[in-house]
Amino acid sequence: MKILATLLFSIVFSQSVSAQTVIVPLLEMNVRGLMGGVRNGKFVDAKTTFARLKGKGKYSIYGTRGRAGEMTTEVEAPTPDEPCDDFYSFKSELENVGGIAVGANPGWNLTPRAAKTLDVKNAVYIKAASDALKAKGIVNRNPKIRQALRVDLEGDGQEEVLLAVTSYDSFIKPSAEKGDYSFILLRKIVGGKVRNIVVTGDFITKKIEFGAPGKFEISSIADLNGDGKMEIVVYGAYYEGNWVEVYEMKAGMPTDVKALNAACGV
Repeated sequence: MKILATLLFSIVFSQSVSAQTVIVPLLEMNVRGLMGGVRNGKFVDAKTTFARLKGKGKYSIYGTRGRAGEMTTEVEAPTPDEPCDDFYSFKSELENVGGIAVGANPGWNLTPRAAKTLDVKNAVYIKAASDALKAKGIVNRNPKIRQALRVDLEGDGQEEVLLAVTSYDSFIKPSAEKGDYSFILLRKIVGGKVRNIVVTGDFITKKIEFGAPGKFEISSIADLNGDGKMEIVVYGAYYEGNWVEVYEMKAGMPTDVKALNAACGV
């Protein structure tokens, strides 16, 4: 009996140690970079994650509408003489596929709740975006909503709305006109009332000749660490580079996940 108990303890202990050392890598498809990873439900940075990777790996891709495909790739170490000396890149033959890529078989459901696509011409959402701009010193009664999604981020049965609003088209210039904007807006019920919360963004209140304005879009909405809450993955770009930001819900507010990021530009 003692021998059996010792054997069982050894098995459990070895499994526990194994679980502590395994990191699920997280990539962003637009940036083509390693954001970081997840170990035992905790986010870890790209450097720590890369140290655990071994050669090529299989990944599942998740966009704003859930799982979008699979790929096999290898994350590469930064090149010292390049401008992005802390950027862990990867290559993919997939074209025009955004979202995130998660190491295969993470052990939890990345999309416990599906996001629904909404009408970007909805008058209520346009007014909400206009009000958000006004609060930032920009008057615009008809802002351009590019993405509108509804999803229960926190798993509490109450759905939120996410809007990606931007005045920029596909090409981003280094200059910007007064009144230009790009931001992510979260509409959430707080205390029985709808509250508009700017997650992140760039608001131009005076003309700039060279300021590298940023353009923001929703890359993915997924439960990145298996806690049942869904994170907001935001892709950002400017005229000579791009980056990714991740926000998790804490105490009802979107909070930047400092450990997860990837950026490259000059």
